[in-house]
Amino acid sequence: MKKTQTMYSINLFLKTFLLLISVMTAGLYLPNVKQEISSFSFNLPDELPQSITYLMLQTEYAYLTPQDELKEVWDTLSNTVFNPVNWLAMEGFTGEVAANEFPAPSESVPPSEWFFSDEEGEAVELNQSTVETEESDDPRVFIYFTHSRESFLPYLPETKNPNLAHHSKVNITQTGQYFKQSFNQKGIPVKVDTTDIVAQLKDSGTDYWQAYDASRNVVQEAMSSNDTLDYFIDVHRDSLRREATTLNHEGNVYAKVAFVVGGEHEGSADNTKIAEELHKRLNQKVPGISRGVYVKKGEHTNGKFNQDLSPRSVLLELGGVDNKFEELEATTEIFTQAMSEYMLESEPVSAP
Repeated sequence: MKKTQTMYSINLFLKTFLLLISVMTAGLYLPNVKQEISSFSFNLPDELPQSITYLMLQTEYAYLTPQDELKEVWDTLSNTVFNPVNWLAMEGFTGEVAANEFPAPSESVPPSEWFFSDEEGEAVELNQSTVETEESDDPRVFIYFTHSRESFLPYLPETKNPNLAHHSKVNITQTGQYFKQSFNQKGIPVKVDTTDIVAQLKDSGTDYWQAYDASRNVVQEAMSSNDTLDYFIDVHRDSLRREATTLNHEGNVYAKVAFVVGGEHEGSADNTKIAEELHKRLNQKVPGISRGVYVKKGEHTNGKFNQDLSPRSVLLELGGVDNKFEELEATTEIFTQAMSEYMLESEPVSAP
C-alpha cells in the first residue's frame, strides 16, 4: 500500500509539473501572440497527417496506473505513446477508420506479487445455463483461453485497477459457452477447452508471461487427439477501456474485437491472411465491430502466440475490461457467422 501511495504521489507531481511548464510557456509567449494576432493566419489541411492522428489516438487511450516500480510506468508509456511501431501497426490505416481500429490491443498483466498471493476480490457470478450440446468426435474448430482468468470490471465491484481484473470463477472462459452454442447452430462442430492455464502457472510458480508455453501443451494435445481440427482460436479480452472496445449499432451494443498475429515465425503471413479476411467480413456485417489486425513482434511481446503450430491459428481479443457478458455474447454471434461463412467458402470443391 505504501508503494502504491508513493506512485500516486509521483504521478500527481509529474502531472502538476507539466501543467506548470505549460502555464509558464503560455505566459512567456502571450505578448508575442497578442502582438501578431491581427496578421497571423494559416490554412488547415483537409485531413490531419496520419502520424498526428496516430499520436492523438494513442495518447487518448494510453492507460497509466501506479505499479510497484517506477520502471513499469515507463514501460507502459514506451509500449503505447512513445512507440511509433504501434502507430503504424496496420497497413492501409486511414483517418476515416481510426476511431474503430485504434489503439492496439493491450494486455492487463497482473503485478507478480499480487499474482502469486492468491488474492482476488468478490465477483458477481453469472447464472449461465450449460449448453446442452454433445461433444463432436470430429471437431473442426478448437477454442481455448491462454489467459484464462482475464475478467471484467462490471463483475468485480471491489476492483478498480484493470491490471487486477483477473478472477478464478468469473472470466473470459465463460464465453466458451457462446462459441460452442453458436458454432453448433451453424453446423460447425467445435471443441471448447476451458483449462485454467493461469492456475497451472500459479501452482508451478511460473510467471504470467509464460502462459503461452503452458497453453502450447493444450493445443498440441488437442492436435494429437483430434486430426479433424482445422482452426485454432485463442480468445482473450483486452485491457483497454470501454470507449475503445464497445460499439453501438442499430440499437444493439457489441464488444469490439481485434486480431493479434505473431510476426516472428515463418507462418505469420498465413495467420495474417485469415485474420484480415475475418476482420473484413465482420465489418461488412456490423461496421466498426472489428478494430483491426495487429502484427506484433520485437521486444515486449511473445512474437508467436502458438500460431506457428498451425497456419489457421487466430488470436481474438473479445471486448475489453469494461464489457459485459451480454455484449460479448452478441459479438460472438457475429463472429461465428463470419467464420462459418469463411470456412464454407474455403472448402475445396469436389470434382463431380
